Amino acid sequence: MDNEPRTNRGRPRFGDPPKPKVVKFSTSLPPDLYERLEKFCEDDERDKAWVIKKAVDSWLTEKGY
Repeated sequence: MDNEPRTNRGRPRFGDPPKPKVVKFSTSLPPDLYERLEKFCEDDERDKAWVIKKAVDSWLTEKGY
């Protein structure tokens, strides 16, 4: 028997809280806006998806949605 740890093959461990549900989609940005997003994410050590979620949430809240 080898000494490799057993895995759950991508499944959560028993007792772990379930991951939140998400909807994946694709979008396009102008190159200059994408470059600004990349620079911000590098400087702030954030994921692009996190920044986009925060921006969309803020904008929709401002619009009353």
